[in-house]
Amino acid sequence: SMRRKRMNIIIVSLHFSPGFIGHMKAWYMLCERSGYNAIIYFDKQYLPFFDENEYKCIVNISDAQQYHPHIAIVQNTGFENVSFFKWCTKSKCKLIYILHEPYMGMKEMIKDGNYFAKQAVACGLNVWLCHKSTKIILCSKYAEQNCKKYMKRAANKACNLPLLFLDEYDQKNKDNREYFSMIGTCAESHGSDIFISYIRHAYKKGYKQKFQIVTRSDISNSITDPVYKKMQDEGQLIIKQGRPLSEEEMSIAYRQSIATWNGYRRSTQSGVLPNAFMHGTPVVATRLGSFEEFVLPGRTGVFIDDFKYDTITNALETVRRAGDVMNNECRNYFLKFFYYSNQVDSFRTIIESLENDVE
Repeated sequence: SMRRKRMNIIIVSLHFSPGFIGHMKAWYMLCERSGYNAIIYFDKQYLPFFDENEYKCIVNISDAQQYHPHIAIVQNTGFENVSFFKWCTKSKCKLIYILHEPYMGMKEMIKDGNYFAKQAVACGLNVWLCHKSTKIILCSKYAEQNCKKYMKRAANKACNLPLLFLDEYDQKNKDNREYFSMIGTCAESHGSDIFISYIRHAYKKGYKQKFQIVTRSDISNSITDPVYKKMQDEGQLIIKQGRPLSEEEMSIAYRQSIATWNGYRRSTQSGVLPNAFMHGTPVVATRLGSFEEFVLPGRTGVFIDDFKYDTITNALETVRRAGDVMNNECRNYFLKFFYYSNQVDSFRTIIESLENDVE
């Protein structure tokens, strides 16, 4: 029989969002590892983050057209996608859309006061993007349930793959784990204010734990109390905030943590959790959304059922007592689920189901 020609896959993120840098690299590697051609088409703000010797990247639709993609894998939502989706439909390029936040139902959305309008528009856009897609990828069972509930038509096209990552873990650099850390975007939905007031409380109670906040969000207004300055002067608190952070800084932050804060008020997909696991770091998390799937109590993290001081402190102490055992469990969990190279078979299955229809 004739040898099949290699599929041309184009990985797409036209709306710049730094969280997708790592995912796109992992998807690119996954395509190559699975025996397909790959190219990344993205907003030019991504360029500085990609080494052109490692990744083929383009920023113009004309270059995308020249590549003649068979399948596009679209990483995130955004109005920038609309004309690209139309072009794909016209060019008989199959569309795989990764749906990160399936419509959570109005009740969920109303909790996000000022985001409400933005969310509603995003939902409308998502419905249209799903409608135009050949397949939709959902990254958790929680996302799957929501999709079935609120976007029945999209659910018929859905398949599952975890959020994908490269493995950035550095075996040689075994840092001392001494901080309870909050890493990543600060937001009311992430319970950032709870963590910030918790650490002040802990310090005033004489709890000798060290803390760390590492975020590109500007949190100056939340840390005006002089106690935060005092904690920093005494080495009880490290704060890096209000600027973009390098991969290296983020990695070090995770590696030096006993545990990271995932005490979210509302579930959004969390990149903190897989990144923490990558570095062998357990999470302190609320029982929300996909956390129920990924946090194995006493193994990869500890659940908290309220935000009381003692609840949080006890959770952290549980992690501390477990020591290396939990660090190893987190690493194993990361490799099994989130590490791209363990998803080759699942990915090939998805592509082969589309391949039959590709001209």
